[in-house]
Amino acid sequence: MLSATILSIILIVNPVQIFSQEKTSPYKLAVSGYVRADAIFDSRQVVEAREGFLLFYPKRPVFDKIGKDINAQPSFNQYAMISRVTLKATGLDVLGAKVQGLIEADFTGASNSENNSLRLRHAYISLQWTKTRLLAGQYWHPMDVPEMIPNVLALNTGAPFRSFSRQPQVRLDRTAGNFNFVVAATAQRDYVNAGPEGSTSIYLRNSAIPNFVAQIHYKNKNWFAGIAADYKQLTPRLSTDSLYVANEKLNGSSFSGFISFKTPDFSIKAQYIYGKALNDHLMMGGFGVSGINPVSGQRDYTPLVIHSWWLNASKTYGNWQPSVFLGLTTNNGATEEIQGPMYARGEDIAYVYRVAPMLTYAIDRFSLMAEVEYSVAAYGVPDTKYKIQQAKEIANIRVGLAVMYTF
Repeated sequence: MLSATILSIILIVNPVQIFSQEKTSPYKLAVSGYVRADAIFDSRQVVEAREGFLLFYPKRPVFDKIGKDINAQPSFNQYAMISRVTLKATGLDVLGAKVQGLIEADFTGASNSENNSLRLRHAYISLQWTKTRLLAGQYWHPMDVPEMIPNVLALNTGAPFRSFSRQPQVRLDRTAGNFNFVVAATAQRDYVNAGPEGSTSIYLRNSAIPNFVAQIHYKNKNWFAGIAADYKQLTPRLSTDSLYVANEKLNGSSFSGFISFKTPDFSIKAQYIYGKALNDHLMMGGFGVSGINPVSGQRDYTPLVIHSWWLNASKTYGNWQPSVFLGLTTNNGATEEIQGPMYARGEDIAYVYRVAPMLTYAIDRFSLMAEVEYSVAAYGVPDTKYKIQQAKEIANIRVGLAVMYTF
């Protein structure tokens, strides 16, 4: 039903624009997006989402009775589901602000079982004054700074080394010269934390306070840089195993610094993230039980801490654009000993790194792309604070090919 509605809107866009021009109406509806087809080959089984096209890192070895690694099996896939469409409505002034409404969707569905189904990516209303912007709706989580999205073929856009998350939010931007100050309150929808009830937004919702974010950006002709702070509180349970009301909270604060330099034919970007329980951003980490009251069953929790760095550089030579992505994320363990269950991504991994060169050939709106991702995960044995011992590296080579037409 939703897909039929979107397609109907697209089909009437040109008549709407013609009619608007005839009546000198200020309202405009613009359509953009792209059609894209991809093919991927992996040298072994990988931890992934969406039938493999969103890759995190290689799976750890699982040996059969004669010592052969079951996960050493390579794989191949093709897809077109990341093709997307964006509708943008403009023309209205409210309270002295320019109003914009935007809806963006692709066909990746909400899970592997719903691939090729229409999925909401962004849907927001923004009010733009001279120096202030107010945004309400679903958009990139503020930790996903649009100016810092790396130039890669892979749909992971650099995850798990950088944040990948779109969330419902209210966001306020205020510019002052070359600076932009950002504050936001976000919820969770498609990107959530894991916990006692599985992966769900209920842990943030039951805390009754949003995820708060504050940032400062600096921007001039060539440079863009900033710092960010993120705070969220999770409520893992409402009752204990002994049926007492649970008074259980997990507090997590994360920080980031980023910088980029850009000219018409060259770009370089870099970011560092210190994160606690950022698995809702498709990064490593989460939280575990650090204490259990023997009478009531009340639990204390502690987050896993990760450090993450990435760098992306690209250079344009006519129709050709080579680029490279480098990423490293490390598991620094927990500040307290873990005495119960762990709810995390990559909790048995000491570090992950990636080297991903890419080559693009573009003619106007038509592009051919090829990328090689060399990803390594160091699996080991967690100690009592979930710092990984006896780590051994496992590698995967992904070859990705794509053709894209933008409209």
